[in-house]
Amino acid sequence: MMAPGHQVVGFTFGVAAVTMLPALPFLPERPLEVIAFFLFVLFGALVPDIDTPRSKLGRKFWRILITIFTITLIVYLFAPSFFDTYREPLKTFVMLLLPVLLMIRGHRKMTHSLFFLLFLVVYSYFVQWLLGLPWYYFGGLITGSASHLFADYITKRGIPLFYPFSKTHYSFFITFRTGSIVEKILTFLLVIVNVWYLLLAL
Repeated sequence: MMAPGHQVVGFTFGVAAVTMLPALPFLPERPLEVIAFFLFVLFGALVPDIDTPRSKLGRKFWRILITIFTITLIVYLFAPSFFDTYREPLKTFVMLLLPVLLMIRGHRKMTHSLFFLLFLVVYSYFVQWLLGLPWYYFGGLITGSASHLFADYITKRGIPLFYPFSKTHYSFFITFRTGSIVEKILTFLLVIVNVWYLLLAL
């Protein structure tokens, strides 16, 4: 799917999650937490495509990453004492970023597998424990990422569900081409369903 379709499917998954899982914050008296949850869902809906510089998120990610590494190299060459002052934050940053980079093996490979979702769950628990952030934010990230895999699963190309153990792509028995009119119609219908549901819920 294209980025808009992924985000609409992600939002739909988010609505379903907060409806079926009482631990998630779909409560009128907690609007900021609801908004934060859905922001993480929308971000998570794009995360698996971080494996390609051509994707919406991938372009920004790789541009930012190259910028960070360039600045780090310049600082290392001209102000090495900076690393003594900020050694612990830099170690934490590298520790959190490195596993994500290791998961990138080409488009629709590692980041489009069940193994990636499992990795994301474990990784989220670790970061939550390390930084003490609310768990439901990571729940939004995982929900969005799961929605991305589902959305690509129903396209003709499918996804390698069991990568790296198998490179075979699996898809639903009813599929459509990415960017096709079918995808646009489906996206439009999901927008209508989401708006209708939210109007009833309010």
